[in-house]
Amino acid sequence: MVATIFAAALAAAAAKPAAPPMPKPAAELSVEKWFVGSWTCTGQQHAGPMGPEMKTGSTLTMKMELGGYWLQVHVTPAGGPMKGKEVSDGFATWDGTQHVRYDFNLPGTAWRLTSRGWEGDKMVFDGQTVTGESKGPIRHTITKKGDKEFSSVFEIDGKPWLDETCKKK
Repeated sequence: MVATIFAAALAAAAAKPAAPPMPKPAAELSVEKWFVGSWTCTGQQHAGPMGPEMKTGSTLTMKMELGGYWLQVHVTPAGGPMKGKEVSDGFATWDGTQHVRYDFNLPGTAWRLTSRGWEGDKMVFDGQTVTGESKGPIRHTITKKGDKEFSSVFEIDGKPWLDETCKKK
């Protein structure tokens, strides 16, 4: 009797169709995959609503997460009062029509940016920064300087905020 029940259960399990395989990440995610690794960035913050003019330095740690569908970005300053502490965490993906980024920053700002991807060696993300009830335009321009280097320029409300050069470790 037990053998008959066991055989029936095996037959039922074998008769069930296999679950469809998980779809593979889109080829367009090669943009995000290019950034995977650890990067050292140095540059200049311009005086403005984000603080005074000063030299900057940080480490970007980037890896593909969630089955290879999302690039996760951690930003850690190399100096100053926040040295060694994560100050920004972001995620980027391809949504089927464009590259989309969500950045979450201290002290509670959030950005949503989109890009069509690389145009030559340049990629421009445009979006909005939100802090509480305050909203404004933000642009992030990334320019490849080779396989292991890029420049990064942030503009808030059309004004330069942060210029950096990042090199892969």
